[in-house]
Amino acid sequence: MPPKYKMRCHYDVLGVNRDADDAELKRAYRKLALEWHPDKNAHRQEEAEERFKEVRGAYETLSDPNERAWYDSHREAILKAGKHAAGGEDMRPEDEIDLMPYFTSNAFRGFGDDPGGFYQTYGTLFAALDKQEQAASLAAGKDHFKASPAFGASDAPWTQVKAFYAHWGLFATMKTFAWADEYNLAEAQNRKVRRLMDEENKKLRRGEAREFNDTVRQLIAFVRKRDKRFIAHSAEQAKLEKARAAAAERKRAAAKKAKAEAASAYVEADWAQAEAPEWLAREIEKEEEAKARKEARKQDLYCPVCKKKFKSQKQWENHEQSKQHKAAVQRLKEQMMEDEEVVKAALEDEESEGESD
Repeated sequence: MPPKYKMRCHYDVLGVNRDADDAELKRAYRKLALEWHPDKNAHRQEEAEERFKEVRGAYETLSDPNERAWYDSHREAILKAGKHAAGGEDMRPEDEIDLMPYFTSNAFRGFGDDPGGFYQTYGTLFAALDKQEQAASLAAGKDHFKASPAFGASDAPWTQVKAFYAHWGLFATMKTFAWADEYNLAEAQNRKVRRLMDEENKKLRRGEAREFNDTVRQLIAFVRKRDKRFIAHSAEQAKLEKARAAAAERKRAAAKKAKAEAASAYVEADWAQAEAPEWLAREIEKEEEAKARKEARKQDLYCPVCKKKFKSQKQWENHEQSKQHKAAVQRLKEQMMEDEEVVKAALEDEESEGESD
């Protein structure tokens, strides 16, 4: 049985528009949290506790982008809490569990193990869901369907909590959703109409199955976010990760310090301090000369005609054989010959003038 309470829209609870941004949500939450905090309402303690819980639950959902998006897309169904979202007659079976009322902190009272508390409420819910899935699996001839781990109490070990969330996080229903059929195949006039009716019914069943799977997975995310056991484990893991990171940083710093100390304490070996033997000096000199020749060759790999540099001898040789280079050389030769004729003519003129004088 779903919890009984009056469902109110989260936006109405906070008194904001549905397009309110994060800043507006935070302002509205702080104002209402101060107004309805139980410590400030001793004269109406019970009402204040309920209102404060409602305000906090609304803000927790709307301040989370994923939860808010899902809430916005399912708002009407959640508020109707069991009525068909399309507004028509609800053809769901009587034993079909309505999950929408469980998407609010008003679904439970506190985080104890007492009846109505967080762990009893959701433990009962998921046990009922698992029972229905087991029955659907058997009806489909799949008696090997894996049963769900128990939700457990507030002091359940982490291995059990982890196994529970792992199971439901990959949930895929075994139900047929035959109740979603729109057409009775027995009323088909012929085989073609029957096939079309059957295809439409299957499409509706797949849609309901997809919606149910999404709802269950979203509910698991909703519950996990508020599960004190999961929160405590996440905090502990974060603490351990921080400690590991700090230890790794200390180790790196120590290694760096040790390396620096070793470098400062290094003393060159006697053999390195001694004067190099003659043969070694010759080898070093040869290497230096080879390097110099290599650098000189690099400088030589330049074509003054085309004004280009080359990285290798091969590139230079290929360039020498290129049509572009040969044409440029020919133009340069012609230019030089023309210049030579001009100079020769000038010299002859000077000689003629000298003879006449």
